[in-house]
Amino acid sequence: MFSDKRVKRELVIAGNNAGKSVTITPQAEPIYHEMVKLARRGNHWAQLSVNGINDLAAGRLHQNNIFIKPNSPCRGGTEEFFVILPGCKLTAEKQPDDTFKVLHLEANLDYAELQKEELRPGLYSAEVTDGAWSAKYQAKNKIKNSEFRLVAITDSAHESPDSAADKCFPRITAMPTSGGERQVNAKGFDMHYTPGEKSIGGLKNLKQSISPEKISDIHESALLLAQTMYKAKNIQGVAWISEFGGSAILTQALAILAHQGIKLDSHTAFLYRPTTSPNKAYQAANAVGLTFDRKFSKTHALDVIGNSDQLKVIASRRKNETNYGMGKAAADTFEYGKGVMAAVGTIAASGGVTLAAPAAAVTFLTALASAASIAKLGSTLTEAYLPSHHDKIKGKF
Repeated sequence: MFSDKRVKRELVIAGNNAGKSVTITPQAEPIYHEMVKLARRGNHWAQLSVNGINDLAAGRLHQNNIFIKPNSPCRGGTEEFFVILPGCKLTAEKQPDDTFKVLHLEANLDYAELQKEELRPGLYSAEVTDGAWSAKYQAKNKIKNSEFRLVAITDSAHESPDSAADKCFPRITAMPTSGGERQVNAKGFDMHYTPGEKSIGGLKNLKQSISPEKISDIHESALLLAQTMYKAKNIQGVAWISEFGGSAILTQALAILAHQGIKLDSHTAFLYRPTTSPNKAYQAANAVGLTFDRKFSKTHALDVIGNSDQLKVIASRRKNETNYGMGKAAADTFEYGKGVMAAVGTIAASGGVTLAAPAAAVTFLTALASAASIAKLGSTLTEAYLPSHHDKIKGKF
C-alpha cells in the first residue's frame, strides 16, 4: 500500500517504486485525508481518486489524466500540471528528481450523492415495463453478470437517465448482433450515462471530433467507464455500444485500459452514428484486443464526422483483422462510396437546407416529419438532424 510520514510539515506518500514519492502540501492534506477515509469506507469514487494520486508515486498515471496548465513556467526544473480524477482535481508539480508534489487539491466529498441525483456520470441498469424504459443507478459500477450483455454509452445532453434509456433502445438494436428489439426488450441493458447540456463532438465541436482522446471535460466519465469495463473483463461477449458523442467517452476509456495493458479479448464494440473519429475509437478498441463483428459502426449519409475517416477504419481493419479480407474491405469501400453519393443527392434535393445549422432547419424538418406519410426526403433529413423525433415516428409503424 503506502506509508505516511512528516517531512517539513508536508505529507509524503511513498510509492511502490524505490525513490518515488508524492508530497502533499499542508493546504491539500486535509482534503486528501477525508478522501482516504471515504475510500476505506468503500466509497467508489474516492477509491478511484486516492488510487490515482497514489499512482503518481508509482509512475503509473495515464497521460490522459494529465493536462498541462496553460502559461505555467518551469521553475528550477519543475513542471506544473492538472490531474483530473472523478470528483477531484489537483494541481501537481513534477520535481527534478521525478517525484511529485501536490500543490492544490479540490474534491467534491458529496460526489456519490451527486451521482445518485443524476448530476455526475454513472452506471445504470435499464429495463422496460409496459413499453416505458426506466434506468436504475448501480452504485458499485458493475454491469449485470450475464454473457453477451449489452452496454450503452450515451452522449451527453439527455434530459435524464430514463430518457437516455428510452432513446438508446432503438440505437442498441441497430447493432447487427444485438438480437433485435424483442431480445433487448426481454433482457434489458446496462447504460453508462453522462449528464451535460451539450452533445459531444460533431461539426460544432470540430476539435473534439478530430481528437476525442484530448477532451478533458469527459475524462471523469471515461475513467469511470474504464473501471466498469475492467470489472466486466471476465464476462463473456460483452458489447459496448456508443451512441453519437458517447463514441468519445468509449474511445478515452479504451485508451486508458490499453495504456494499463488490460485486454478484453471476448468483448466487442459498436458505434451508432459517432460524432467523433471512428478510426480513433477503432485503434483504441483494437489495442485492448476487442473482437469485431462484421460491422463496426452505423452512420447516416449526412453524418460528416461519422463518415469522415471510414476509409481509414477500413484500412485499419484490413491490417489488423485476419478475417477482414480484401472482399469485405472492397464491399465496405463500395458502401462508403454509395453513402457519399446519397449525401450529395440529398443536399441537392433539399436545396441546400442540409448545409444550414440544424437549429435553423428544425421548423422545416419538423413540418416534414409531422406529415401523415413521411416523404423520402423528409425522412432522410429528419433522421439526420432530428434523430429522436425520427425514432418516435418510426416506432409507431
